[in-house]
Amino acid sequence: MNLLLDTSTAWQKQIREKRRLENLDSDLLGNWWSKIDTDIKKAEVREVSYQMAEKIIKDYEWLGCMPAVVWHCYGIFFEGFCAGVVCYGPEYSENLGKITREKGLAGADWSKYGYEGKMILLSRGACVHWAHPHSASKLIRQSMKMLPKKYEVVTSTVDEAAGEIGTIYQACGFHYVGSMRDGNPNVKSRKLDRDGWLINGKIWTSRSIRAVCGNTQIENIKKHFPTVQKIKQHSKGRYFAFIGTQNTQKKHLNAIKHLIKPYPKRTEI
Repeated sequence: MNLLLDTSTAWQKQIREKRRLENLDSDLLGNWWSKIDTDIKKAEVREVSYQMAEKIIKDYEWLGCMPAVVWHCYGIFFEGFCAGVVCYGPEYSENLGKITREKGLAGADWSKYGYEGKMILLSRGACVHWAHPHSASKLIRQSMKMLPKKYEVVTSTVDEAAGEIGTIYQACGFHYVGSMRDGNPNVKSRKLDRDGWLINGKIWTSRSIRAVCGNTQIENIKKHFPTVQKIKQHSKGRYFAFIGTQNTQKKHLNAIKHLIKPYPKRTEI
């Protein structure tokens, strides 16, 4: 099966199934995870090290690499065994908004919504094949509550090229605004007008390429990935979630209420 083209199922779900069939996590004890009590009510969410998060992200996440900058990592545990992780880091468009504003240019300036200094990006997340089906939703909801109090706006993006529509974010009550770039009347956005790089069956974005290679010059990328192919891809869709008091959440939601769209469905891909 061509995993890259099978957008009927999210890439990460396909990875989990592949890992299950390969018994990637097995050792001399065989399928040791089969004896773990994965009752979701007994699951524990706690902060984890970068190294622990990296192990699961590399094995199960769509891009197979950690973000360039990671501020917080959390994991969900069953009987002491880690079954999934999420990573949070800077919302890059917030920094870009500050820079463009200071230069007098137009950009994604989140200060007009009252979000500046309060944003954080849920940049990576993955669960192992033996995790309870509701592990991801519990991990996301609980980990957001554990973030430092200054963060009130959590964002995340989905990649259509990875077969993602944000099912997990929909289950967690996030709000969908689609592509901010596509919704900007000053930007002549259209399908397949973003650069992407096909590496070992996965599509990398400019941001991910820069994190590993330093820049997006094809000659430089080939030093790291000799078989890379430059391709075109769609803009990513964006989700928002709010944390804090009810009044705080209501205020932040009302600020972007005019941007919120219906949840995308898999049949639309």
